[in-house]
Amino acid sequence: MTRIILAGILILFFGQNTLAETEITGFVDILCQGRQKGKTTFGMGTFEIDFTSEFSQKISFEGAVVIEGEAISLGQTLVDFKLLEKENLSLQVGLIDMPFGLDYEVFAAPDRKLTTPPLVTELMMDGGWSDVGVNFHGSLSIVKYNLYVVNGMGADENNVPANQLEENNNAKTIGKRLVISPIKSLEFGFSYAQGPYLPDNSEETISRTGGHIRFKHGPFKIKGEFVSGSEEIPGKAKNEHYGYYLQGLCNISEGIYGALRYGGWKPKQAEWINRITAGLGYDIIENVSLRIGYQINSETPEKGNNLISSQVVICF
Repeated sequence: MTRIILAGILILFFGQNTLAETEITGFVDILCQGRQKGKTTFGMGTFEIDFTSEFSQKISFEGAVVIEGEAISLGQTLVDFKLLEKENLSLQVGLIDMPFGLDYEVFAAPDRKLTTPPLVTELMMDGGWSDVGVNFHGSLSIVKYNLYVVNGMGADENNVPANQLEENNNAKTIGKRLVISPIKSLEFGFSYAQGPYLPDNSEETISRTGGHIRFKHGPFKIKGEFVSGSEEIPGKAKNEHYGYYLQGLCNISEGIYGALRYGGWKPKQAEWINRITAGLGYDIIENVSLRIGYQINSETPEKGNNLISSQVVICF
């Protein structure tokens, strides 16, 4: 199914390239990271090339080629069909950054103002969940919504949920996201997804339930998420856990901002793992940004693995 969908997207894109101009953009980021009890390393982060094109007022395309180290993969790559007038109902088909909570909006380095993601993204979304399927989305007055059907997550060798593109069982994951904005600067949201994740097993499921809030006032931006999750494991008790984060960002002066995030994650029968992340950013020019971050990790037993990092992000 994955290959058929992606092949169809590429045929539509390249076969119709005379009908629309294609915009090519992208970014690259360079990282320097040092652990409290480890080595300091320099390395390339992500090199991404993005393609966007509008075939008509009702059909558009976006795609991304992502290079990380020696691995080459697709980022969000889809066709968007506008089914109704205005923004009431549209349909995305392809490889989708799953609309769950808020963090999916900032997977790309230019959008993520801190150098690292929240704990809930790392430990409950395998670093950032992308999947192949269909996503109905739209807005009605103060409400925005998503309803999607996708292949669903897979499992690694330890039966821990992990990103996958191919189907590994005879069922699908169904999810939804509902956002309400009573005023322009404030929004509340609810997200839910459930489906099987084990190879050739459609009985045991993974589920994620989340709520988020986002608020903006003047130079201040505040957002936060809470996510609870569970995995059914054959012959064992259900694995339950939950996590959250709260992040604030302030534009200090033109091109300069500071950000602070506090979050945690906890399995049902274990102690909290907490993380404080602080960062400063400087948009040197429109397409070049410099970030510095410090991450304090707190868990029992103490591991002494705090992280300091710097990042240069170049867009084109």
